[in-house]
Amino acid sequence: MCGLLVRSNRLPELSDHLNKMKAEVALSSSTEIHFRDLEQEIQLKLLSGLGAFKCGIIAVVSNKRNMRRYRNRRIERKLNEIDGKGRIRPQRNSWFYNHIFRYLLERASAECNRVTQAAYGEVRTINVIFAQKRGFNYAQSRAYLEKLRVERHDRSYFNNKQQITWSVVDPMAVVSARPKTTPGLQLADCAASGIHRAIDEDWYGCARPDYLEALVPRLLQREGSAKNFGFTLLPENFSDPLSDTQRKALALVGYRLRHSSRHIPE
Repeated sequence: MCGLLVRSNRLPELSDHLNKMKAEVALSSSTEIHFRDLEQEIQLKLLSGLGAFKCGIIAVVSNKRNMRRYRNRRIERKLNEIDGKGRIRPQRNSWFYNHIFRYLLERASAECNRVTQAAYGEVRTINVIFAQKRGFNYAQSRAYLEKLRVERHDRSYFNNKQQITWSVVDPMAVVSARPKTTPGLQLADCAASGIHRAIDEDWYGCARPDYLEALVPRLLQREGSAKNFGFTLLPENFSDPLSDTQRKALALVGYRLRHSSRHIPE
């Protein structure tokens, strides 16, 4: 999951920059970017263009392979429901998706608090805009944030190392929009797709660390590193085998992970 953080008074500038990026790869300004459908050369040009725009990028990367055979029955009771025919099925409430969103918002709200205090001498709120996704329950996301806001984190919460800075976040103000009409969402999608392509190997064992390298200047940093702030790898005790290419990509954002042999499909 990726988020793009930009000051609201620079949204016209963001739109102009996106149109310029499109023009450089022969796309019309009205064309919605579908990153995965583009040729690799165009993908890299778009990521380089995004890396040149003054904004903040936050990425939370979850490796699903580390969830194999993992069970949390307390969560499962919330995830499943019984339908009218007596069958157990997943609810439409996206608990795990919202949990990843919590990580992203913790970091975005901390940066918003820091920047607005320095620039304006006061706290100003953050406007959260989700990309519309069919079947996703945005009302449930707002309810999840409100639950966190009211109850706050304590030691019973999973991974309570950071907190959402509630002075800059209003859960009920979270909205959704179509990427086609929202330049920031198109760029956030480019960032998410580029990072995925930089780390996740395809069937032939290929990944593109240069995609992530193009975005490194825009990843939020704390104490000179994007690790665990602008770029967060989950789970924290990540231990899945990595190829040299994957380790090279993660090293760009401060991770120094062990080398393990792995089999590459032919």
